[in-house]
Amino acid sequence: MTKKSVYDAPQFFELYQKLRENPLSLNEVVEKPTMLSLLPDLTNKKLLDLGCGTGSHLLLYLQRHARFVVGIDLSHNMLKQAEHDLSKHFQNGPHFALHPLSMEQLADLPESNFDVITSSFAFHYVQDFAKLLQDIRQKLTPNGYLIFSQEHPIVTCYQEGDRWEKDQHKRQVAYRLNYYRDEGERERNWFKQPFKTYHRTTATIVNQLIQAGFQIEQMAEPMLADQPEWQQEFKDLQHRPVLLFIKAKKI
Repeated sequence: MTKKSVYDAPQFFELYQKLRENPLSLNEVVEKPTMLSLLPDLTNKKLLDLGCGTGSHLLLYLQRHARFVVGIDLSHNMLKQAEHDLSKHFQNGPHFALHPLSMEQLADLPESNFDVITSSFAFHYVQDFAKLLQDIRQKLTPNGYLIFSQEHPIVTCYQEGDRWEKDQHKRQVAYRLNYYRDEGERERNWFKQPFKTYHRTTATIVNQLIQAGFQIEQMAEPMLADQPEWQQEFKDLQHRPVLLFIKAKKI
């Protein structure tokens, strides 16, 4: 069966776009600044973004003087928007390429020899993480970097019931982790659209990176205490990080 993207479902992409247009979205306030802080100097580098979406990260890489960027995404809606935005900003010369591929199809990508491979908010959609890491390693140059964010394992572990323990005033006081060690598939629903994610513990993620031939150079878990201006919009960050970031080098 051909895998389809949830973002190509009727009305779903439109709702997603409205969410991303919010300047105080999790992507804009938390994910993007943290991801950019982990990047090496991109001058004259060749980059690949896995699950590139509408190409916002690709645009930022080109603005940081990357030589060429490639994006893959399963969603035709996402790639159409990415093509439009990248063409509008970079009209002189072929600076980018986009491919309608899932991350599981990375081995089919014609380009290789990337200096940096990134992925934002996407690896928790991948079932076979170990296989993906092997494919990524094959596409990287020697000493190339993999830099990614994903939903934090303490978020992906959720299965059922209430996520939070609350006090008598219904204030969030603790986040429940009762399914943390139970790795595997999770059923999710967002904008009334069902889809699947996959939970792995932090130890599994780190160990599979090491086993695939990567050296971990940096990790990040942005939380509320790091940025006081997030306090009103992202109260959930008071007790636990939403995202896990890892910067790893091919060795």
